[in-house]
Amino acid sequence: MKTWLLAVTCLSLAACANEAVEDEMTEEDATEWPGLPADKAEQIAAIGPVIDPPASIAVVAGMVEAPPYDDVTITSDVAYGDDTAQRLDVYTENSADKIAPRPVLVFVHGGGFVGGSKAGDGFYPQNVTAFAARNGMVGVNMEYRFAPAAQWPAGRDDLAAVVQWVRDNIADYGGDPDQVVLFGHSAGASHVADYVQHADLHGPEFASVKGALLLSPYYTATEGEDHVYYGSDTAAHTADAAIARLGAVQVPLMLAYAEHDPEQFTSFAEAVKKQLCDEGASGNCPTMLLLKGHNHITEGATIGSVDQSLSGPFLEWVRGL
Repeated sequence: MKTWLLAVTCLSLAACANEAVEDEMTEEDATEWPGLPADKAEQIAAIGPVIDPPASIAVVAGMVEAPPYDDVTITSDVAYGDDTAQRLDVYTENSADKIAPRPVLVFVHGGGFVGGSKAGDGFYPQNVTAFAARNGMVGVNMEYRFAPAAQWPAGRDDLAAVVQWVRDNIADYGGDPDQVVLFGHSAGASHVADYVQHADLHGPEFASVKGALLLSPYYTATEGEDHVYYGSDTAAHTADAAIARLGAVQVPLMLAYAEHDPEQFTSFAEAVKKQLCDEGASGNCPTMLLLKGHNHITEGATIGSVDQSLSGPFLEWVRGL
């Protein structure tokens, strides 16, 4: 994945002037990415650490293009299972090389385990998979079954089914079935985390997974009341148990969260850093990323815009897998 994706990405990003220059960049240089415009950051800060999709989306609307796209083809509502919720979209760049297979990015949207959609708010999360297609990958944007009708491990099982679908079918879209990166936001990030961390449930399809980005996942801090998705299985939904399992994951992880995320999301991310990454910690330490100026909704909604605070480090991380 490294060499081929590096070449394609450098052709696609203005930030990559050429490979020779990039090779000479220092670590400090490589981590300096353009962030949110100041006026947008001020408006997001004014909203505060609350989950308010309409207000947040209004701030960043127009920063990225909404579908349909002139340069990216979307193959919509492909079935990966028998349930009507088990549908996915495939994003391919029209000008992509038809010979060399491209890595695959699978995106899992959020929605508190009970809602959300791959259509989102009109431009998010479609911008994520369109960005992937424009930067040397094939994008897959999936729907999944919701709680309370579908309980744990339904989301994990749906993601496993999508990865199996990718293994069986993505070559028809120019993708490499053996090079899959997962990307989940909020509840979607928890579904991705559940999938990678429960090794006892892995099937042969998991061999395709080369890394996973968790954007603001959340597990409850303490045991107690039943969870809308995990039910009474406290081992499945409490933070310490989840972090211990993440520490045993064998594939590379990135965990990103927003400066203005609600407290439960920042607390979980900080607990991951303390238990897996700080001095004296042990286990698989994720690449940690704090997204300055962003909140829980905007952190993924500006991918593909002038704000490269997430997309820049993410592509750099993918190139290193």
